[in-house]
This record gives sequence, structure tokens and C-alpha cells, in this order.
Amino acid sequence: QIRDKEVRVIGEDGEQLGVMLTHKALELAEERGLDLAKIQPTAKPPVCKLLDYDKYRYEQSKREHEYGYVQ
Repeated sequence: QIRDKEVRVIGEDGEQLGVMLTHKALELAEERGLDLAKIQPTAKPPVCKLLDYDKYRYEQSKREHEYGYVQ
């Protein structure tokens, strides 16, 4: 849950979409069928990225197994 009023948004391909109200960023993510994830919470404003979270988790898990970082 993102509680900040404004966030800086990065698109799924790395493009800067700019600073926008959080509810607008969430609407944009929903329109694109993606999730909005906060990747740099201490920045002013916080930086969020549009991504497919399930795909991200799958790829991260795959990398961990590949390099032996299984917990």
C-alpha cells in the first residue's frame, strides 16, 4: 500500500513518466495491467515502477536458484 501523496513513476521499459499523484499512478498501472511497486521509498518524492509483480518474483526466484541463493 503506497500512502504517499505524490510519486515519481518509471514505466515498465525504464522510461521516466514523471511525478504524479499516487492515485493517478495506480490508475495508470491498472490500465496497463501492471502493478505499481515502490523501488526507492526514501527519495523525495518516492520512486515507483510499473511492473508485473508476479513475473518479477518468478524471475527473482529463478536467479536465486541459479546462483545458489536459496533460503
